[in-house]
Amino acid sequence: MSDKADQEITLEAGTHFMCTCGKSENYPLCDGAHKGLGKGPEKLVLEEPTTIPVKKPE
Repeated sequence: MSDKADQEITLEAGTHFMCTCGKSENYPLCDGAHKGLGKGPEKLVLEEPTTIPVKKPE
């Protein structure tokens, strides 16, 4: 795990929408909690299962 990451998760192949506001109850995945904050999710398309580092935004 990267020293900057709080944790690592493995995502299946496919399209995922990642939280960029830090408010999601399902962090690091977006649950729509960003509405009205001026931030939106980041689209992540994976062709195979991938482990990614996760650090909650401040």
